Amino acid sequence: MFRFVRKIPRSIRRLTAAPRSWLSVAVLLLSLFASALPVLAAPTAAVPNAPKRFDLPATTGPYRVGTFTLHLVDRSRIDGFVGGPREFMVTVSYPIAPHSRGTRAPWLEPALVPEWRATTERDYGFAPGAVDWASARRPAIVDAPLLRHSRGWPVVLFSPGLQYFRELYSASVDDLASHGYVVASMSHTHEAFYTAFPGGRVARGLDLVETVESTQMWLDTRVGDARHLLDALALINRGFNPDAELRRLPTGLRGGMDFSRVGFFGHSYGGTTAAETMFFDRRFDAGLDFDGRLSTTYGPPQDLPYGPTRAARFGLDRPFALIGAEGHTHLNPADPSWPEFWRNQRGWKRDVHVPLGVHFTFSDFAAILPPLGDAVPAGFAAGTYGTLPAAEAVAGTRAHARAFFDLHLKGRPTWLFDSGSPRYPNFQPVP
Repeated sequence: MFRFVRKIPRSIRRLTAAPRSWLSVAVLLLSLFASALPVLAAPTAAVPNAPKRFDLPATTGPYRVGTFTLHLVDRSRIDGFVGGPREFMVTVSYPIAPHSRGTRAPWLEPALVPEWRATTERDYGFAPGAVDWASARRPAIVDAPLLRHSRGWPVVLFSPGLQYFRELYSASVDDLASHGYVVASMSHTHEAFYTAFPGGRVARGLDLVETVESTQMWLDTRVGDARHLLDALALINRGFNPDAELRRLPTGLRGGMDFSRVGFFGHSYGGTTAAETMFFDRRFDAGLDFDGRLSTTYGPPQDLPYGPTRAARFGLDRPFALIGAEGHTHLNPADPSWPEFWRNQRGWKRDVHVPLGVHFTFSDFAAILPPLGDAVPAGFAAGTYGTLPAAEAVAGTRAHARAFFDLHLKGRPTWLFDSGSPRYPNFQPVP
């Protein structure tokens, strides 16, 4: 019996921790030498030689946003990475009253700041001490009470790219919450580069070796995380506290969520996770994939056989949308999983392409890099979010997530996926 093995090179993983062909990896690495992008927002006034800093952009919805974290332990599963019960961390964002007061949440948990700083300086080329990562803030208020809604708020889950962590997608998650959703984002422990737990403990990611068996385990673990998270949110809605340390939860959560309206979106392997979770769990009503292949192994020209997910092989009978970059559409056979999914999808489906984008266009990079100015290494911005304007990358990603879930969880019509919008000219519907 042959065992197909490919170890992910660390230098590649830290920039492209996503299921893509080696050709697209090479394109992404070469793009690091392209020109930088327009500035999204003016950087904070700086003292000469002082570290640059940033805050995430303001949300666009009618509601302010609160946030808290959950430490979940699933004792019904054995962790496929390290053995023992499966544990992972979650950030929940949700609408709050306009008069709510409190402390703005940090972009990174304090225990992750040294890890991220080391990554940016060792692997991304940032000068030591050039950026004050610790001071970055989200617009969300820590532990603010949930704003009550007569029906309860729809619930949406988010999963990040392979080996990345939920904090790198905060701009989109918080913005969706500001439009009237409870949004819960996960970090998938031991696969993610690092995950911070209460008390400052940090679980660092393992070196991943890709085999037919291991890639299936990674996806199965993510699907299990998502399903357990939805179970935990349902317990909170009934008045229970599933946090492993029983930390106090914000007030107003009991009865505050509507589990007849549940969505799931993700980036890269997180989009793969959304589709596969929907295949196995009918509690999820709609899903959105930002540039994630719908396969566990990727086929030629790589050295593992192509292995489509169940969602790709059999399709879904509920709404699902694909949004890709770098030619990644259902018309491009370079990734056979999207054409296969498109043929088999029975529910509502749409495809949007961002021709000037790259794989991480849909992350926080477009929000956090422009304010840092000359602290960003030459070409790094273009390598992470492409050559479309940074402001459009942020706004377009937010708008498409919002429009998708507004349509399928709230019944609000949109033409965004059919005819596009002049506000986001680089987000182009694919027939």
